[in-house]
Amino acid sequence: MRKDDCMAILPTGYGKSLPFQLFPAVASFLPQTIGLRRHVVVCCPLRSLMEDQVEFLSKIPDITAGFKGSDDAMDQLIKDGCIDIIYASPESLLGDPEWREFMRKLKVAVIVVDEFHTISTWGEDSKGTEKCAFRKWFGHIGELRSMYPEASMLALSATCTLKVRKRVMKILSLRPETTVTITVSPNRPNIKLTAVKVSNILEMAMSWIVDGLSTLQETFPRTLIYCRSITDVSKLYAYISEELPECVQHLEMFHSETTDSSKEKVLDAVKNKESPIRLIIATSALGMGIDFVDLHSVVLYGPPNTNLELIQEVGRAGRDGDPSVALILSNSYHLHHVDSEVKAIFTTSECRRVALMSSFLNPPDINLLMKETGKHTCCDICYSLCKCKECEFLPLEQLFQAPSVDEESASEKDSDVTEDYNLSDYEDILWSP
Repeated sequence: MRKDDCMAILPTGYGKSLPFQLFPAVASFLPQTIGLRRHVVVCCPLRSLMEDQVEFLSKIPDITAGFKGSDDAMDQLIKDGCIDIIYASPESLLGDPEWREFMRKLKVAVIVVDEFHTISTWGEDSKGTEKCAFRKWFGHIGELRSMYPEASMLALSATCTLKVRKRVMKILSLRPETTVTITVSPNRPNIKLTAVKVSNILEMAMSWIVDGLSTLQETFPRTLIYCRSITDVSKLYAYISEELPECVQHLEMFHSETTDSSKEKVLDAVKNKESPIRLIIATSALGMGIDFVDLHSVVLYGPPNTNLELIQEVGRAGRDGDPSVALILSNSYHLHHVDSEVKAIFTTSECRRVALMSSFLNPPDINLLMKETGKHTCCDICYSLCKCKECEFLPLEQLFQAPSVDEESASEKDSDVTEDYNLSDYEDILWSP
């Protein structure tokens, strides 16, 4: 309401969207805005996020919301200035000259950049340029400032490293001295972190899953397994389903090539704790903006390239605050292309949580971590040092027994080498203006 720019880094479920969703209703009561429509433009990376929020807002009287591309009728309403909260992708707002001109004519009070970390992770390549960027228009979001010079900006994200925060502030022309920054630590003390080296042979590394599912079946703890490629997802799914054909009703997979009907089945399952599906094998295409219910076990078969991606995948577990575990498994090939911050989680001899949080928090904040995290619930290293004699393993930990890995044999190449991670796994969430 003061027209200040704001950057907010708040955990999932914190209510980040409420301020801009409330804005049109509150502004309608102000003397200076009575009778004037003051629009909110929300630049959003995923169609699924836009659909969910528009569906929610459609149930609230006196607030109109829609997203560009939902249908021709909505597009016309947006052009006519009849929509309070307008959702659109960067490609729609900036990459389509016709729409860019229509949008420029609107009286916009607030620009919202949702999931702003994607500006850096998707809008630039590893060298900080757009030459090989996944979605180059994310790197141009700062141009919205010139389209609406009188509007304030709200940048929102659930997780953001210190490096990405600094880069995004520059792209969005957010001056540190005038931007209100609101942050909550991304540390999730209820999630225990365990990092283990496993065999290069997928079947050997994941045989404990087959054993557990075979024994427990419908009582197997609800678990999400992330793989780094569609190939690994398919191999692991095939291995489990071939070993346990009687358990296929408890197993599903999700990636960019999955059929729409299977995707809907998975999305329904993660929101319904009574679902018979107990194990989902997926790429990172399953995650952002999805509410995972009663999920307390996440397995990463190979860490992602950055700690930003890692903390997002780990954070799918324990959203209700209950004790949870994240098993981060790595063979000899998984760490070849990850950055040094990810490697530090595996090489540290002190605390994996501190190694992870070093990417997100300043040293004084890191020193406070252990005050909110118990040793036996922190990580496998801290667990080994805990002397409380009350430590208990969660169900998935009880099933997991790390295969012993002979360093020499693990370095030998075999037919089951994990393929390099590829951004093509994201193709199913590309926005087509």
